[in-house]
Amino acid sequence: MSKTLKNNSKTDQQSPPHFPFEDPPFRHSMGLLKIPESEWFEIFDLHERATQLIEKRKFLSSIHDEVFMTAPTALSASREVLNLMLEHLPVIRPDLYSLRKNFIKLEPHIHFNGEELSTDLQKNKIHPLDLAARLVQEDLVIMLPPDSKKEGWWLAAGSVAFPSRWSLKEKFGKTMDSIHAPVPLYKEQIQSQTNNFFNSMPRDEIFSRRNWSLHDNPSLRQDGTEPSSEKAITAKNAGDCLWLRVERQTLRKLKESDAILFTIRIHLRPLNQIANTKGAADRLSKALAALPTEMKAYKQTDTFSNSAQAYLNNL
Repeated sequence: MSKTLKNNSKTDQQSPPHFPFEDPPFRHSMGLLKIPESEWFEIFDLHERATQLIEKRKFLSSIHDEVFMTAPTALSASREVLNLMLEHLPVIRPDLYSLRKNFIKLEPHIHFNGEELSTDLQKNKIHPLDLAARLVQEDLVIMLPPDSKKEGWWLAAGSVAFPSRWSLKEKFGKTMDSIHAPVPLYKEQIQSQTNNFFNSMPRDEIFSRRNWSLHDNPSLRQDGTEPSSEKAITAKNAGDCLWLRVERQTLRKLKESDAILFTIRIHLRPLNQIANTKGAADRLSKALAALPTEMKAYKQTDTFSNSAQAYLNNL
């Protein structure tokens, strides 16, 4: 156990976020990497963890019906997810999680007061996926396989406090193809590959992938209702006015239910901090330049992409 603690202590520093910038020319890719179970959830510095857990609690309290949705058919998969996480988290981070017979404790530290959550679902009346998502920074989404009513893998349950320019209400119940229909070039370049992978994905193996975008608003929750900055983005102020937002996703096909669990972890850093990381400015500038026009519009960087590139190129 001491070895686990030693290894994980490294991630409690101000670790840089992922830099998943595509090399030109742009092309859609699933970008999947098989990872060990020890990397299923990401815990970086504890201050960031506390901030995101507190924000998640706020949204679950104030707009629960917009953050959490589930179909009755997702109950079995949701229980499986919760059981896996209750088993996994206290082992991988015993400094942060302890499990007792009827509750799990999120241990207190300097940035976090701690919390005890009942795991007795009959008494606490909470949905298992809702409870599972309160344990980690990640948002959780369950995709169920095709059935008599759905022609493809479909979004059957989710706890999504920190969407990146999408709404759970709009995507709930839709198939993977429908969810990604607005994404430029998705159908032409990656749709078949994605569906084939979902169908043949081995059970209980974990894969990760990453997405990136630039935002002019640092809010963790970006569901399309947040206001854009009224300040014009220029080459001089882009470092202070823009944020790099990276989604680190994992995919895991569950052994008992055959559902697929998505975890979505948000890394958010101001552009001027990213620029100080060796090689990041050049890579991001090239990635922005390589984006097709329709992808710039989809990522909503078309209004400030040139300014961001000029800022990065002047460093």
